Amino acid sequence: MSDGAACPSGGPVAPTADALDALTRRLEARVARERRAREEAERLLEGKSRELYEANQALSAAAADLEQRVAERTRELDDERQRALQRADLDALTGIANRAAFERSLREALADDPTRAAGVRVLLIDLDDFKGVNDKLGHGAGDTLLVTVARRLCAAVRPGDLVARLGGDEFAVLARAVADAPTASTLAHRLLDRVCRPVLLLGRSVPCGCSIGMAEAGPGQADDVLRDADLALYAAKRAGRGRVMPFRVELRAEMDRRAALDREVRQAVALQQIRAWYQPVRMRAKRRFVGAELLARWHLPDGEVRSPAAFLETVEALGLLDAMMEGMLSQALPQVARWVAQGRLNYLSVNVSPTQFNEGWAQSRLPQLLLDSGFPPSALVVELTETALLHDIGRTREMLEALQAAGMRIAIDDFGVGYSNFSLLRQLPFKVLKLDRTLICDIEADADARAVAECILQLASRLGITVVAEGVETAAQARLLDQAGCDAQQGYWLARPGPDLAAWFGPLA
Repeated sequence: MSDGAACPSGGPVAPTADALDALTRRLEARVARERRAREEAERLLEGKSRELYEANQALSAAAADLEQRVAERTRELDDERQRALQRADLDALTGIANRAAFERSLREALADDPTRAAGVRVLLIDLDDFKGVNDKLGHGAGDTLLVTVARRLCAAVRPGDLVARLGGDEFAVLARAVADAPTASTLAHRLLDRVCRPVLLLGRSVPCGCSIGMAEAGPGQADDVLRDADLALYAAKRAGRGRVMPFRVELRAEMDRRAALDREVRQAVALQQIRAWYQPVRMRAKRRFVGAELLARWHLPDGEVRSPAAFLETVEALGLLDAMMEGMLSQALPQVARWVAQGRLNYLSVNVSPTQFNEGWAQSRLPQLLLDSGFPPSALVVELTETALLHDIGRTREMLEALQAAGMRIAIDDFGVGYSNFSLLRQLPFKVLKLDRTLICDIEADADARAVAECILQLASRLGITVVAEGVETAAQARLLDQAGCDAQQGYWLARPGPDLAAWFGPLA
């Protein structure tokens, strides 16, 4: 009979004990399985929850780290921006304010309350003969000098004053709340005193000088006060350098004259109004003129003739010296070549500036100019001052030898001025020495001056160098130089400069 079959009475049959036990076991097994499944699910869920928590923790840490790094980088960028802004306001060499920072500070100072702006002074400081330091000792020494001057200026100004380097060898001081002109003058002379002291450069004590121009500002007059201070600075240099010059209204007229001179000089060079003049050189042994020095004279349209003192500084400042020289040589060389060809004149001497020599103008242009004009190179003497030669003796020797290889002779000009470096006579290939007028102007009355001149003449003779005495102005000077053995003479006593070679060397055949 199957489970659940009806009993004979017709009612349900009760399960047996075994059946109940089996059912119970099945239910228990099922419950156990469900419990294990639930426990496994709980373990899995707990594991996943732990992993998720750890992931969240790691993500939070990563986010915090990223946030910190972003904050740090932002600070770095801000710091770098501030440093860049500072660098933009600082002179790279000296570390003081640059022109942009100075001009901005000046505009800000003059935009303040008018009563405060009235106490603003601008002082422009320009080093005297800074170019000579660069030429003689090199640009490294020049940089050291600039740094030294910047430090001296910073030590000399008052708290709150601004020191800046405007460029090159020009510095500026912005002085605020200056009570009056005497106070400004005291400050300016303190700066002058601090700067104008020797500086040790390359193991040697080198003089350091400056000129100062000073101007008072008014509200909103930044450009005006800079112009006025510049005019005062120019006047200080014209007055002899090494001094303080306050601005005066009449200096503005001087600026107008300078601007007019600049225009006139540009036109004169372009139109070749600066022409060749000559001064002859007399040779003692032949008792006659044998050579001539090329000089410059400015011929104005109205017939006036001006000496180099009236225009040469402006020509150099405008960067027109090469053009002026080439214009003069294009006139002179073909003309002088005719006297040379006929044996009337032995040589022409030409002055080359330190800048022209060190920048290679003489080496690159003179040979071509000689070739174009048919002028024999052996009849050209290139005159150079010591300033052009002291920068780098090895390089200087190579440059001089290049000129010699092209056939030209070399003369050291104005010997006796500046260093008078006797070792140059042995180290460099000079054939001619031109004795400066300052060494012979007193030889009539001063035994010491005569002895110095005689020593130089004897030394040059031992070295096989021809000596030409410049600036001979009296018969007594000429006689004494002849007696001392001076090879040649040049000066007003013998002949004044002029444009006509025939006056000294005779007419051409």
